[in-house]
Amino acid sequence: MLAYYIHIPFCVSKCPYCGFYSTQYDGLIADRFLTALAIEMKDRVRGLPNGQTGSLYIGGGTPSTLSLDQLSRLFDLVDEHLDMAAGAEVTVEANPNTAMTEKLALLKSRGVTRLSIGAQSFADPVLAFLGRAHSASDACAAVRSARTEGFGNIGIDLMYGVPGQTEQQWQGTLETALSLAPEHLSVYSLSLDDGSRLSHDARSGRVTLPDDDTVARMYHSAAQRLAASGYRHYEISNFCLPGRECRHNSNYWDRGEYLGFGPGAWSFIGNSRSATIANVSEYIARITNGVSAVEILEVLDRDQAVSEMLLLGLRRTSGIDVEHFGRLFGSVAKEDLRKKIRKLDGSGLFQIDHSRLSLTMRGFLLSNEALASIIP
Repeated sequence: MLAYYIHIPFCVSKCPYCGFYSTQYDGLIADRFLTALAIEMKDRVRGLPNGQTGSLYIGGGTPSTLSLDQLSRLFDLVDEHLDMAAGAEVTVEANPNTAMTEKLALLKSRGVTRLSIGAQSFADPVLAFLGRAHSASDACAAVRSARTEGFGNIGIDLMYGVPGQTEQQWQGTLETALSLAPEHLSVYSLSLDDGSRLSHDARSGRVTLPDDDTVARMYHSAAQRLAASGYRHYEISNFCLPGRECRHNSNYWDRGEYLGFGPGAWSFIGNSRSATIANVSEYIARITNGVSAVEILEVLDRDQAVSEMLLLGLRRTSGIDVEHFGRLFGSVAKEDLRKKIRKLDGSGLFQIDHSRLSLTMRGFLLSNEALASIIP
């Protein structure tokens, strides 16, 4: 089933580690963006086969930076242009400093079923280093406010491996998160996104990242603590209570189709991948002048499809079905995969249970190395 994504390109300020496209919020530009978004959505859904979608994810940027009126306009566009199935998962990302009660109430009233709250940490020194515009108490208050407004499916994003972050701080963050009883937790190791300020600082030596052993201990401790609290580890960085997997992201990992709207949004339809231009001013100019905002368009060949299935499928703890892989790509591709796995026997990176191939915990920690060893 097709999934939809809407990229809201605005933030209160740019975090030093972030490589996703965003720009500082400006009300007038946001109004013009929504006008252009209406045109893009109408144009791009016109050629799609009839059929309802099972998920919508509104991310960014920070969607909750939009004003109440702008959020209302956004959901008017959703109602007008997107055919949502009954029981569809509708997720909105929100940061604690912009998740005000009035906005949460509006999101709930407009059919949002799932909130993803970017807490990142419940230790104020870590939040300060990350350049976040909220405190630990703000993050707790945002989750509690969401509960008060009736949200029954809340995800919290957390980050470990941050320069200066102690293992004790990380344990404290996990305990605080668990005390809030979210349905979903995403725990990400700090990554150096290309073009981010932190990436430049690390390469120049101004910032020193934690050593690999410390990062590994933080990951292991999170996996163990969350498992002990009833959370299922279903993807490298994602944990949930039973039945609370993020359906939208699971569609990505299954190589399902998705259509993205807004500047910097990606789409995958058929065997083609495309991306709109990651510049809100240029996006607005192109759309309003009747010019396509698509900047990247590629048709995947067989080897790229094989690589992508392995790259995405092996992110999940359930891994991939080797027999299904063979049916999709042929017996030669299946045997080539099996040969590579046999050569890696003893590495501790992979495990096979009947016909399912998956990464071990060591493989999760060394996922880049593990996947590079088998991807064509």
